Amino acid sequence: MTLKRKIQLSNLLMVLIPIVISCVGIFLIAKTSMGSYWNTLEAMYINENGLQSAQSLIYTYKMELWENNWDSREFLPNREMTNLERTLADMGYFIQVKMNGEVLYSSIQESDMRAAEALAGDALYTAKSLTACEGELTVIKYTFYRENNICSVIAVSNGTPDHSTGTFLRDYILRYLAVMAVIFFVMVELVNLALSRWISSSVLGPLNHLSAGAREIRNGNLDYEIRYEKRDEFGEVCRDFNEMRGYLKQSVEQRQEFERRRQELITGVSHDLRTPLTSIKGYLEGILEGIAETPEKQTRYLNAIRVRAGDLERLVDSLSVYSRLGNRAFAYQRKPGDMREFLERYVESSREPLRRDRVTVRIFGESETYPVMMDEDAWRRVFDNLFANTVRYRKKQASAVTIQLEKKGGQTELELTFADDGPGVPGESLERIFDQFYRTDEARTHAGNGSGIGLAIVREIVKGHGGRVRAENQNGLAIIMTIPMQAQETDEIFL
Repeated sequence: MTLKRKIQLSNLLMVLIPIVISCVGIFLIAKTSMGSYWNTLEAMYINENGLQSAQSLIYTYKMELWENNWDSREFLPNREMTNLERTLADMGYFIQVKMNGEVLYSSIQESDMRAAEALAGDALYTAKSLTACEGELTVIKYTFYRENNICSVIAVSNGTPDHSTGTFLRDYILRYLAVMAVIFFVMVELVNLALSRWISSSVLGPLNHLSAGAREIRNGNLDYEIRYEKRDEFGEVCRDFNEMRGYLKQSVEQRQEFERRRQELITGVSHDLRTPLTSIKGYLEGILEGIAETPEKQTRYLNAIRVRAGDLERLVDSLSVYSRLGNRAFAYQRKPGDMREFLERYVESSREPLRRDRVTVRIFGESETYPVMMDEDAWRRVFDNLFANTVRYRKKQASAVTIQLEKKGGQTELELTFADDGPGVPGESLERIFDQFYRTDEARTHAGNGSGIGLAIVREIVKGHGGRVRAENQNGLAIIMTIPMQAQETDEIFL
């Protein structure tokens, strides 16, 4: 059963069930001792129905009687008059119509008229209204006035009315109640249909939108958005559906990005492992096959193997670090520190390696202190990788590096710029150099030019400190890192 039919049926049953229960209750009462009250009520109307019915009919038909042509000497009853006479006759009454004291029409027998005169006396002709009963004889009189004309109607019953047509209670009251019940049920059904149509449209409309959205998502269209702006429960469901679609789209995009990066990871690892392994294999075959026949040559081959093994060790170490940093369960050991002080200590501790690699470093900053929350071991790896990249990809014999510290965002952020004087990278590669195993085409043509994972580690560490990183070409390659600064304590008290 459809929702629309259920709504219609429920609305109808809300009315029908109480009525049916009431009817059943009345029926059961009628079949028990309580039913005697109904018989008493009906008997009361049976004893009096002839008089009451005749009075009501004569009064009801007075306008029809009055609209007849009373000026005519010959009275010709119209349809309403005939209906009145026939109805009263069925009840045992006969009538006489007089206009200004002159009889225009009469169906009363002479004997009945004499009996009525004996019962009512002169009041039958002088009284304006009259009701008299004695035994089985009943006399009713009504007088109507219009302008100077006087019309009177006398009804006489000489015996008990024929009740085969039903009592007054059954013929009028119950009939009236039955008509009202039919009208009531018709109105209930019409209102039920109107309300059901309104409610079903309010329900089925958004359900159709949701169904269409589900079909679009099933077919792969994650850009489909449900357009339902009403501020009701279904509007809230549609908005939740749109949010779910957005999350699903984001999840799919993340999965696709993960799959792309996984493929790049496999490709990068395969490439970077194959190069040193191929060199190691070549040197070992040279030693085993006697190509390195002299001790000096053998020593040179073994040193080359050691260098390539060191490349493999660094690659595996970088992979381990990158995997650990990318794990959500990894926690940095961040402590309050000063970035400028940390850089000065780092440069001082690395003085000998920097001198050997012919790298000069200058640190600039307009402030003496730059308080941040930092994991110093992680930041050492950041600068180790940045300096290694500078040396690895330079085309000159020496390198000059500048590190610029600057407070941003109302002194809530620290912008740290690491810039060298190297060749930089192509503009189309600036957005991707932080991807794992990504290297420019020129770098890939040189076998020993790094693993392509150093800057990916830099990005993960900066992100782990709540920051962001980007690259620019500024007379070389500039790596710009922005991290939150630690709020400085103050001894001032504000009242």
